[in-house]
Amino acid sequence: MAAGLGAAVGMEREFGSQPAGLRTHMLVALGAALFTLAGVGPAHTDPTRVAAQVVTGIGFLGGGAIFKEGVNVRGLTTAASLWVTAAIGLAVGLRAWEAAVLTTVLALSVLWLVKQAEHLYLPLRRNLMVTVTIKHGSRLDVVERQVLDALPRARVLRIAYAEHEQLIELAAQPAKSVSLPQLAEELRLLPDVEGVDLTR
Repeated sequence: MAAGLGAAVGMEREFGSQPAGLRTHMLVALGAALFTLAGVGPAHTDPTRVAAQVVTGIGFLGGGAIFKEGVNVRGLTTAASLWVTAAIGLAVGLRAWEAAVLTTVLALSVLWLVKQAEHLYLPLRRNLMVTVTIKHGSRLDVVERQVLDALPRARVLRIAYAEHEQLIELAAQPAKSVSLPQLAEELRLLPDVEGVDLTR
């Protein structure tokens, strides 16, 4: 049962191409359930102590799913889903079947339904990474001003000089009505801009 409930959460993460997917969530739930069963076995170990150790251990595993991508931090939701999956496994080990199933349903609702609601009703929170390649010898301050005019909600992260090119890297939150190809073309048409790279 623990493996099945963990698989339900893991499938949602798998469809989202997250670093921890189906097998990871199944193993987390299965391991948590087994630790709990061992804690209430013949040795009469206190199951709450076992649960505390599982929670601590899953923190290290969840930390491995979190990584920094530019100015964005990815994997927080997957780390949280691993934590919840461990709790589901603990509940199964304690034979709290209804709590385990209900938590799985609620977790899937948060991961999928709330995600859809975020896309529809909440403003875009993740930054768009913008790298603008500038013709060598151009005035960076002028080009920077033009780029910031095109991206009002942006901030410059780095300005790099190379032998044959100059780069400006920015973190931006463009309007939802503007598609990435439109934005790239708008920036590309700015004077002295040679190339544009956009990364979500």
